[in-house]
Amino acid sequence: MSRRINIVPKSTLINAALPNHASTYTVIPHQFVIDEVNKALTDAGFSIESEEYKASHECQVASGRIHLKGGEDQEMKMMFAWANSYDKSMRFKCATGGYLPTSGSIVLSGNLGTWGRKHTGDADTETITTIKNQIQSAQKYYDILVQDKEAMKNIILTTRTRAEIMGVLYVEHNLLSSEQLNIVCSEIKKPTYKYTANKDSLWILYCHIIFSLQRSHPKSWLDQQRLIHWFLCDMYNITPGYIQPTPIAEPQTEEPNQQEIEFSSEAQV
Repeated sequence: MSRRINIVPKSTLINAALPNHASTYTVIPHQFVIDEVNKALTDAGFSIESEEYKASHECQVASGRIHLKGGEDQEMKMMFAWANSYDKSMRFKCATGGYLPTSGSIVLSGNLGTWGRKHTGDADTETITTIKNQIQSAQKYYDILVQDKEAMKNIILTTRTRAEIMGVLYVEHNLLSSEQLNIVCSEIKKPTYKYTANKDSLWILYCHIIFSLQRSHPKSWLDQQRLIHWFLCDMYNITPGYIQPTPIAEPQTEEPNQQEIEFSSEAQV
């Protein structure tokens, strides 16, 4: 896991120095993303409730979480998130989904409502189009997440099953750090927040897991979110026809340092 990152004001991302890479690398400025997201949200009729930005040293890797007003469910509201890099360590990514006002945790589906693009060619132009398309489909993705939440509430886990799930996520799939695993264990014993569901339900375990993901680095957190959600939904047959996460088609030219977290076909449960 990368070193700890910090919450920063929006101005820090806007004023960060742009990288000077080869002509084959298309720089997507953090300010460009912030401006396009805000414009697309306004055009689609959404109102922003709050914003949170995080960044690594010198803003080489950054992320934004935009909490939106609205959302019919009382436990989960709508949000838009993105992650971007200047150091070639990751592709630009964005997602629509939900968040829990109680804990501030993010909820993302497998690969519904998520998109990533390497910084090559017309990546900046595609970024604008995809941000708009994501936001236009926000209600659809949100409704699916609400359905997933209610389904998880009806699945009751034994202590052994809970331990097996955590072991697979940590040991087999490497989707949690040791620090995050410890956070989940502590939350199971003494929850920081009060959630509305049976304490032994899959939903409550999921709430503890996504709470721990708030410690994730911007480079990995979106992938952790979507893959853990897919893993649990697939394991318990939640949402029939759920889309399995697959690698996103890329141009032929690749940056060797841009990496993704993915299940191998052998590792899928």
